[in-house]
Amino acid sequence: MASEPPRVYAKPTKPMVPFCVNEIMNTHTCSDWEVSAYNSELSSYRSDIEFYIQKLRNYVSEAEEFLKMTLAYANCEIRFID
Repeated sequence: MASEPPRVYAKPTKPMVPFCVNEIMNTHTCSDWEVSAYNSELSSYRSDIEFYIQKLRNYVSEAEEFLKMTLAYANCEIRFID
């Protein structure tokens, strides 16, 4: 049986840029605490993304193995028909 694909809704959500950041002007009025908190959220997000990517890779690997086994079974059945 094929493995269950990772849930799309489990994909991590990128943290919102703090309100004190002006992305257009590339400036900010954030306190050190706000910058630190945002950087911490980004670090956590990167870890979550890496974990999610690994889950996707595992799923692809399991799906490829399932395909190989399915083809082997089908070829075996074909040999018995001939």
